[in-house]
Amino acid sequence: MALTTVREKYGLEPPKDMPPKEIEADILPVVEIQFAALRVSIENDTLTVKQIDAFLHENTEAMLSQQGQAVHEFLLSKKAFLLFNNGQQEEGLSEYDRALSVDQTPSTWALKGSALLQLDRLDDAFDAFRHSYSLKHKFGPQKQAYLVDLLGTWSIAALLRGLSGILEQDIREAEIGVFEYIELLREATGDNLEHLVLQIAVEDTVSEQLQVALQELALMVRLLSITDPFEGWRELTKEMHKVWPEGLSAVDAVREERDREWSQ
Repeated sequence: MALTTVREKYGLEPPKDMPPKEIEADILPVVEIQFAALRVSIENDTLTVKQIDAFLHENTEAMLSQQGQAVHEFLLSKKAFLLFNNGQQEEGLSEYDRALSVDQTPSTWALKGSALLQLDRLDDAFDAFRHSYSLKHKFGPQKQAYLVDLLGTWSIAALLRGLSGILEQDIREAEIGVFEYIELLREATGDNLEHLVLQIAVEDTVSEQLQVALQELALMVRLLSITDPFEGWRELTKEMHKVWPEGLSAVDAVREERDREWSQ
């Protein structure tokens, strides 16, 4: 089942959309005169696709310089954001690809990932987030703000994927989401950014079914994070003892199930 359907069915909060990227002041001087007409629209958040197309058409040569390419990439990314949020999803994704062909910027990768997430193209979205994170050194002055949005959106999407697998009894989907979350948390921890990764919280206000699913999700994260197999078995044994009927031998139960399968 699609992530959006699971969220709607169980009343879960969706990952927040990545905010549109901002133009950095140090890339403006080369095209300052031409760009001045657009700056007011950008600052007032009234920029349109038509304005972007007209500007790029009129300033083709200026876009070829190093700083001009930065403006070019920014405007294509902005155009992609506007198209996608206007319901033209495929055109928007194509513009993100055009922007990335001009320059591989982490903010555009993050925006593309957020767009793919809205289309329930989860594998592609996570791949885009990984590209963005690998280029985090290029975020510039807005690095902290972008990392908060990136790691927050990425981690909640991974957790929701794991949770949706549990709720829909799709263990493979649950594992994909949990492993994505674990790998993200490990990378963030290595960069001392683990505090930006969202954690699992079980709220009393949600339904009992959802509380149980969240507890199972937390258990999956804990168990699948264990790299020592012996420690993993010890942890699993502890959890099994909490729910295993008293007086019933786990070994006998496994043997009985095995014998029943072999006799079929």
